[in-house]
Amino acid sequence: MAVVRSRSRMPPPDSSDPHDPFQAFLYRVSRPIEFACRDAYAHLSTVRNLDRFVSEQVIGTLGERVYPRALETELLSLRNLFIDFHARLTPAEQQERLTKALILLSRLQGDARATSQPMSVQMESRPTPPFVRSGPARPLWDLPIQYAKGVGPKRTLLLEHLGVHTVEEALWALPWRYEDRSAITPVAELVPGAIQSVCGVITQAELTRARFRRLSILDVAVRDATGTVHAVFFNQPYLEDVLKEGVRVMVAGRVIAGRRGWTDLRLEATQFEVLSGSEDELVHIGRIVPIYHETKGWTSRQMRVLMQGLLAEYGAEMEEVLPLSVRARHRLPPIGEAIQQVHFPLPNTDLSALDRGATPAHRRLVFEELFVLQTALVLRQRETKEEQKSCRFNPHVAQLPQLAKILPFTLTPAQERVFREIQADMVSSRPMNRLVQGDVGSGRLLWRCMP
Repeated sequence: MAVVRSRSRMPPPDSSDPHDPFQAFLYRVSRPIEFACRDAYAHLSTVRNLDRFVSEQVIGTLGERVYPRALETELLSLRNLFIDFHARLTPAEQQERLTKALILLSRLQGDARATSQPMSVQMESRPTPPFVRSGPARPLWDLPIQYAKGVGPKRTLLLEHLGVHTVEEALWALPWRYEDRSAITPVAELVPGAIQSVCGVITQAELTRARFRRLSILDVAVRDATGTVHAVFFNQPYLEDVLKEGVRVMVAGRVIAGRRGWTDLRLEATQFEVLSGSEDELVHIGRIVPIYHETKGWTSRQMRVLMQGLLAEYGAEMEEVLPLSVRARHRLPPIGEAIQQVHFPLPNTDLSALDRGATPAHRRLVFEELFVLQTALVLRQRETKEEQKSCRFNPHVAQLPQLAKILPFTLTPAQERVFREIQADMVSSRPMNRLVQGDVGSGRLLWRCMP
């Protein structure tokens, strides 16, 4: 279920002039202030050095250029709101100052365009727009996946087959299983028939093509301190430009017998990773690897590359919908951390727990799904209860006493109570929503008692 989330931040620097220093100043200052105000000031205690930060930003902005006097006055007023903010103010006073700062930032946002005009332009002549809060140019749930780095129109069609249309839907396209490719096996200890990973330097690479079949075989010799093994790649001739002599790689695949039997082991490679010196860059091997649902033309390898880029660019922009108090009560990690660990688990994470979706990160995402669903149901129920009916019913009709007399039994106190509640609901202007429950055959019995 894709959850629609709203933003509550100042807009980034004006798109017409992304390098305008005043717009950049507003964006920098507004982010920690709005973060401290979110969720009924639940994050206020986590914001540190806000007084020094705002003061330095204001002084730096005033020193960059000459602004109209009215604008300078408002900037100094903003700075004064945060003098001794953490040292002498109570939490209630801090909340009041933050509210005033938001109002002042709203006015400054309306005056921002005036900073690029000559001082002769009167700021009062410009209308002050409302304080519009947003995150990036478009929220993640409304940002098409086509515009993500490395996607484009063709890959967009493939992702749409998997139900991925937006960036948020891509981040919530969770792996369906995992493979542990973190263990590196020395060449001398390879076991026939097992799926293993080796790490070494390419000493030879040869591409051959079958004469009568459309089949290409890339034979790559990988050497480590214990020996050399030949890794075989089928129908991937483009890898000849990537897997060259002298390149250090990690290769994973099934160990198979060579031409001379089990004394000549080979690796039927399925995944590889070119090592550039930093193990943090490993995506497809040397770690616990996520396996995604695939379609023709789109593989798990491509999905991992896409997910790595999306997490780096948008992971910090994911909207936190769970209040801090709820997360603390149930010991749930933040949304960004949970999404990161679900797609790229930490080392030594229990593989069986990952496959069962039983890790703390999975639990956080499942909790959010249920929390949002239950909240929506409660809101719908509240709207239903508050709905005004266009008509009411009179439950006191002459037929009711006659109906009670023909019943071959006496109503229990609980039945009489429910009957009175139904009468009250019919008189009320609110809609009635009840479930009538009875034993098997009770309806047939009542029907037979009717005259």
